[in-house]
Amino acid sequence: MIRPEQKKLFAVIGNPVGHSLSPVMMSACFEALGIAAIYAAFYVDELESDLKLLHKTGFSGLSVTIPYKEMVCRLAERIDETAEQIGAANTLRRTSLGWEGCNTDWIGALRALSAVGDVSSRSALILGAGGAARAVAYGLKRAGATVTISNRCIGRGSTLAKELKSEFIPLNMLGETAANFDIVVQCTSVGLKDADASPIAFDTFFKPEMTVMDIIYSPPMTAFLKAAGNAGCTVVSGLEMLLYQGAAQLEWWLERPVFDTPAIAAMRRALLAAAEGGGEPGRRSHGLEEAAK
Repeated sequence: MIRPEQKKLFAVIGNPVGHSLSPVMMSACFEALGIAAIYAAFYVDELESDLKLLHKTGFSGLSVTIPYKEMVCRLAERIDETAEQIGAANTLRRTSLGWEGCNTDWIGALRALSAVGDVSSRSALILGAGGAARAVAYGLKRAGATVTISNRCIGRGSTLAKELKSEFIPLNMLGETAANFDIVVQCTSVGLKDADASPIAFDTFFKPEMTVMDIIYSPPMTAFLKAAGNAGCTVVSGLEMLLYQGAAQLEWWLERPVFDTPAIAAMRRALLAAAEGGGEPGRRSHGLEEAAK
């Protein structure tokens, strides 16, 4: 059996995963904290057997991205109460027998949105019904927001809405609703492979008073965010959520503070360099450029 002797091993796993900026962000944190560790990105297509192999190899922790956030909950030796409530985990930590899981996506989303305004008592629309959507909805409801789910697949979307005790609107009927939302979060994979794609037709959907976030961060300004910005919305880049959920992962793995330390500034700088700044259309864009000042 191969095992690390000099450095701790961490990785992000997913399918696809080549777009991930997590390696540069996490590596910057390890360097800032003086921790001997390596963080890699692995394409995974046989999750159960691949998790066993990574455990045998000696990996200390894993970040989990699409499409495996829900599946790892069933494969982990145990998951914490929050991951169980969300039904998805984005973080795994090594145990003697296998992996234990938690969810930091909700922390990342809530911190990113709270940085531009209070989310309590606000009406929020979540586009999507996958693992990330579950986490974002959980975080917003926990903070006191009213959440509505919209999804292309009616069965999957309505099931999530029922679990959350929330309203559901089929995606193809979203333009017909008269509801005005304060917060809109794009949690589908649309735009991941095609930056010009969007889950909805923009037209008159966006209102200037909305705060709009896209969890996709490559590119930092997706077509969805550009349209929202052009309509005068406050837009929040997915880089913000990536930064904060990553910091929460590191705190769980390392059992030491990362938030409010020089390490998080190093993570910001690494993300900025990797993302090449991005664009900032519209009335106001909240991104890492502002946070790094």
